[in-house]
This record gives sequence, structure tokens and C-alpha cells, in this order.
Amino acid sequence: MIRYIVMLCALSCCFSTPLLAAKVTQQLDLDAPEKGLKQTKSDFFNRSIKRLSSLPGFDCHFDQLIAFTDGGGKHYSGDVAVLKPKRFRWQYQKPYEQLYLGDGDTIWHYEPDLMQAERLSNIEAVDSSVMGLLDGSISATEVEMFKREYDSEMDIQRYQVRLKGSPEVWLGFSKDGDLVYIERQDMLGNSNQMRLSECSYIAPPKKLFSFTPPEGVDVLDMR
Repeated sequence: MIRYIVMLCALSCCFSTPLLAAKVTQQLDLDAPEKGLKQTKSDFFNRSIKRLSSLPGFDCHFDQLIAFTDGGGKHYSGDVAVLKPKRFRWQYQKPYEQLYLGDGDTIWHYEPDLMQAERLSNIEAVDSSVMGLLDGSISATEVEMFKREYDSEMDIQRYQVRLKGSPEVWLGFSKDGDLVYIERQDMLGNSNQMRLSECSYIAPPKKLFSFTPPEGVDVLDMR
């Protein structure tokens, strides 16, 4: 699914700017016993997560990169919108159009060039726990943190976390506390990275999260 574009939320290998290797100037292992790490672990990160959890909705542009272990990669871009609870819209624009949409009851995957729509039980492109964080079904208290890094190339704080017992993911926050970066690996070691930009934190209209298959489109139930 997503023709394996796995998103939550990889980003475009050439985001709006080229994706360069992260320049990490500081890394803290948050399991280390050094004095003061507890406060480092909690303050900025907890404020940022709680702010994200409190938002009724938002919409952003995204750039996505899937970097394969053999050195290849795939690049995608589009727009994402979330309206809590459990409504989301992932609109891929490049390299081809496709839509993932959750209306609160049904998850749709629509590819207009194939004239095909699917009803899904989940989105393989996005880690379900990350999706839960974005749509408000996971609270800040359910986030376990392991490491923190400062990425000077993107000027963000990156945190390696686990949500609800899922595999670890990296979440990156701007200095204003906005979630702007998500990275995770699949079981084969491929890296899925996503960068968010041009975000609006005003809840999108509910009608944006409805989908009716156009006339002539084949509908497949994959649940």
C-alpha cells in the first residue's frame, strides 16, 4: 500500500531542500545516570508533545523519503490534514496522485490513475502509534523516550521514542515546539523519513475528511 511509500507520518529525498546527513552536535542517552538528565528529558519535549496532543487539528505540507538499505530511494510529497478524533487526510501529489483518508469509521485508499479505491483496516505507510499521536488517541503520558539529539542541519531537537510499545521512532521538533520531522525504520532496515512544513494549526473543516468513490471506480474491501 502507498505502493510502499510508507510515510507518518519518509519524506522526499529532495525535500524542498536536499536531505543531508544530520549534523548532530549533541547526543544524550536518557538512560544515563548523569545529574540533570531527568529535567532535560522532560521539559521541552513534554511541552511539545502536550501541545500536539491538545491541538483539535492541523494541516501541513509534507516531503517524504524512503531510503533503502541498498542505497536506492523513493521521494514523495503532498499535504496532510488531521481533525481529531480519528480523521486524517494524506494527499500524495508527487510522483503520482493518491489519497489516504480516514473519516472516523472507514480508511480509504484512492488512486485516480488506476480508477481504484480500497477500504483498509490501517495505513502501512504510517506507524499506527505515530498516527495515534497525530490524531489524538495517544497521550503524552504514553510516550517513552530513549535519546535526544540536536540536529544542526535542520535546527531541530530529535527524540527517539516509543509509543504504546511500538518500535522506536524519531520525532523532531522546531525551536517553537512544532513537530516537523518523523523517522522510523522497517523490519528490513529501510529508513522512512518525513518532514512537515507550511503548517496551519487551525482545525480543518470536517467536510475535508469525507470520501465518495467517483462513478466508474472499482471499490475493493481489503479489511
